[in-house]
This record gives sequence, C-alpha cells and structure tokens, in this order.
Amino acid sequence: MLAWRCQSEECCSALLELMTTPMGLDCLPVHCRCGKHRRRKNVPEGLTHPPDATCPFEADDFPLGVFAGCCGFRGKGAAGELEALGETDLAEGMYRDMTHEEAAHFATELEAAADRLEQTHAADAEKPKGAGWNLIYDKKQGTWVTTKFSTFDEALTAIRQAASWYRKVADLGFGVHAWY
Repeated sequence: MLAWRCQSEECCSALLELMTTPMGLDCLPVHCRCGKHRRRKNVPEGLTHPPDATCPFEADDFPLGVFAGCCGFRGKGAAGELEALGETDLAEGMYRDMTHEEAAHFATELEAAADRLEQTHAADAEKPKGAGWNLIYDKKQGTWVTTKFSTFDEALTAIRQAASWYRKVADLGFGVHAWY
C-alpha cells in the first residue's frame, strides 16, 4: 500500500510507466545449459574462472553492474543505445538468457548492427542521438523530459563493447544470464 498520494495524475502515470519497464540489466556469464559443454568445477556462476585465478576480463574495462562480478557486464547502457537507434529487437535480446552458441550469434548481430548504423549515417551532417539519460518531470509539458543524450559515437562504442563482451563469454565456452 502506498503511504503517500500524488496530486498530479499525469505525474503518476508517467512515473508508473517508468517503473514498469526494466530498470537495470546486468549480464552474467553462466555455465552453458545446452549440454554440449562440460561444467567447470570450482567456477561459480557469474564467473568464468575459479575465484582465486586471474580474471580474463580484467584488462577489458567493460562497464560492471551493481550485482555483476569481475566477469559481468552492465548491459543497461548498451540496451538503451540500441533502443534509441531503432534496434529494438537487439535491445530486447539483451534481456534474454543465452547458451554459448546463442551468445556467439548475438555478438555477431551486435557487431553487424554497429557497422550498419555507422555506414547508414556516415554522410549525415547531424548524426542521430543515442539514449536519453537524466529524466526530470516538466510540469508545464506534463511529462518526463530527457536532459542529456549520448552522442552517436558514444552509442556505437557501447554497442561494440556489448558485442565484445558477448563474444568473449562465448569464446570462453559460457552462456549468459540476463539479471534484471
């Protein structure tokens, strides 16, 4: 039960819309469930190596999520960039669990999308904006307004980072768990 009552129906409906969409996304490597790969002993879910071994992702500088360990990836940013640039199916794909094979295929799809977007907008004087961040409620407009957008290049970088992470997880023989 809510302990407060909002005075603006528009504010509440906009807030409800924001609250019913996935608010976060951490992608975690997991033992592949396809049955073709042997489960590695002493490697807990969420890691690709034993806890006392060096992490193969250490030098990659991938964005880490709140709940992801050293091998994880904060997927919310890349998913937002994909959505902003019209790649809705790929954005939604980041919220799916995947086998090793699916992760490898998904990495290829992400790489192709980044290349396609780059080629499509190569001659554009004004490139499309990436994802919007920092929402504030505008009482005059009666809606939530984005105050900052990623640049096109920042968006492509985030998509390529996601592709690299999925590729590396697959190359290491792991699947992916999307935690949101």
